[in-house]
Amino acid sequence: MKIGVILVTFNRLDKLKIALDCYDAQTHKPDYIYVINNHSTDGTDVFLKEWQEQTGVCERLVLELPYNSGGAGGFHDGLEVGLKKDADWLWVADDDAYPEKDAFEKLSSYYDTLSADEQNKIAALCSAVINNGKIHYAHRNHLNLSKFKCKFRESSPEEYEKNAFDIDVFSYVGTLIKKTALLEQGLCEKEYFIYCDDQEHSLRIRKAGRIVVVPASRVIHNTPGFDDKGIFWGMYYHARNNLLMMRKHFPKRYYLLKMTKAYIVKASFLSKNDKKTRGLYKAAYKDAFYNRKGIHEVYKPGWKY
Repeated sequence: MKIGVILVTFNRLDKLKIALDCYDAQTHKPDYIYVINNHSTDGTDVFLKEWQEQTGVCERLVLELPYNSGGAGGFHDGLEVGLKKDADWLWVADDDAYPEKDAFEKLSSYYDTLSADEQNKIAALCSAVINNGKIHYAHRNHLNLSKFKCKFRESSPEEYEKNAFDIDVFSYVGTLIKKTALLEQGLCEKEYFIYCDDQEHSLRIRKAGRIVVVPASRVIHNTPGFDDKGIFWGMYYHARNNLLMMRKHFPKRYYLLKMTKAYIVKASFLSKNDKKTRGLYKAAYKDAFYNRKGIHEVYKPGWKY
């Protein structure tokens, strides 16, 4: 198994250094590490120039983007270059994801146990995501569909006791995607900017084959959740892109019902949210309705109250 690492970073140099050390320490060495610097302003560019010139365990590549294109833009551009390289599997992760030293080995070993026919049916392999010492189940989801509702159901503790299990939706934290699946289903939605780009992408990747979680392979995710950030700019993109994804992949009734309920609860005069929060959600739902993507003129990185 030939693995290429696609790593997107933005203004988290300390975390990036830890992540790069984790890839160098892998028992199953990657063919290359491709770092996409999303126009960081904290000295990341200087560090990466020195890092690229040093001799490592594999090829070192850097893409310096001229502006912050968000995680979606970074992964899109990184995967686009990755498709032109020799590795037949592409590992996607942010700079706050630290794979344990045998993470790649565990994924490769599982894949090698499969027959050629079974291998051909695999589109992606996922590690278990560990946050604060515990499995973060929300990164690996199943689709639950009813007549009027589509819901992502988190993977369960019981599933992680298995050697491997199938899912429908992954995050870009510790996911290994087969190149042939990317060639068939395309890259992530660049114009999402941030949030839900990985979920939307996985809904297409699953059409190319199975998405399998291998619990023995683990990646540490060093990040806080939404609850620690208050009302911030990212909530606009999460709300908008979730509806855009629903609209693209599922029957219209799912999207309309979800938007109606969300608007009443979060954006209408009936909402318990304050005026600024209601305004954020109104903008998100309006843009989803008109299929507007990209960076919002108000809710840019750094906006918060």
